[in-house]
Amino acid sequence: MTPTPWYDYSYLPCQFCVGKNHCAQCGEEIRQALLGMDGVADAEMDVPARRLRLMLEGVDPDDIIDQADALGVFLYSHNPRHFLPG
Repeated sequence: MTPTPWYDYSYLPCQFCVGKNHCAQCGEEIRQALLGMDGVADAEMDVPARRLRLMLEGVDPDDIIDQADALGVFLYSHNPRHFLPG
């Protein structure tokens, strides 16, 4: 398994959330969606900080990032070599 760096993330439904009180629920939804992708062995979430890290098995991180985009989960890295536009 290969860990990715920590990514900041934004989640499209959060942009329209008026309650702002079910962040843990959305965090678990994101985690479960990521775990459902081929090649994602684990997903570690830090919901208050809006950061996540993935453990990958035999898959290119760029492919996972593209799949995450399709779910409305946009990943960003602070490392310029890993910048991932969302």
